Amino acid sequence: MEIKRFFADAKDYDGRYILVDGEEYTHMSKVLRHKVGYQIIVNLDDGKDYCCVIREMNRDYAKAEVINVVDNECKASAGVTLFQALPKGDKLDLITQKCVELGVEKIVPFLSQYTNESKFNLQRLNRIALEACKQCGRARSAQVGELVDIDGLLTMLEDYDTVILPYEHAKVGKISQAQGIEKGKKIAVIVGSEGGFSQEEVDKIVARGGQVVSLGKRILRCETAAIITAAIIMYELGDLQG
Repeated sequence: MEIKRFFADAKDYDGRYILVDGEEYTHMSKVLRHKVGYQIIVNLDDGKDYCCVIREMNRDYAKAEVINVVDNECKASAGVTLFQALPKGDKLDLITQKCVELGVEKIVPFLSQYTNESKFNLQRLNRIALEACKQCGRARSAQVGELVDIDGLLTMLEDYDTVILPYEHAKVGKISQAQGIEKGKKIAVIVGSEGGFSQEEVDKIVARGGQVVSLGKRILRCETAAIITAAIIMYELGDLQG
């Protein structure tokens, strides 16, 4: 049987046992039907895999004994954040799932001039992000941030070494030619919604160090653009190479 992965809080580890509670315990007990004696992997957001055996299952939590601790190799070479202009419907669900699987560290939705949505379910998206981390074997959880406006986004860009802006009207410039896509860097990727960006927004992002790049001759859906940009950056970092 496949050994399942769960996330827990570091404060619930006493050096021998880890307590798994909350939604993770509900998933373990109600959905997966785990029992005492099952082997599991627990992650404490420290980059390590805690290989455990369930010793107790109570009403609200499981108590797992740590048998071995190993470094988790499924980590990105750079800290990539996707700033995604809020798309219509449930497109952000797919974007979150696939970009986290590819190695994106954080997703920040934002409002731009051409966005037509203003609401989304943050709790649901963080749950999708957590499940994506489990799916791809990550030991550190990915986060979906609060909604910001374009000015908030511009302020946040000050914390990044590299800013990449895929733009449908860009004529030249490939992601592979962008400066600063290097291991250990903090990289921001900014993707528009269905309506793209206004020229004013592009100019503001460029003024903050953004590098405009093209994704080719075809105009892509926003969810396609986000996923393919994340994939290309991870490839350039060497994370998608054997």
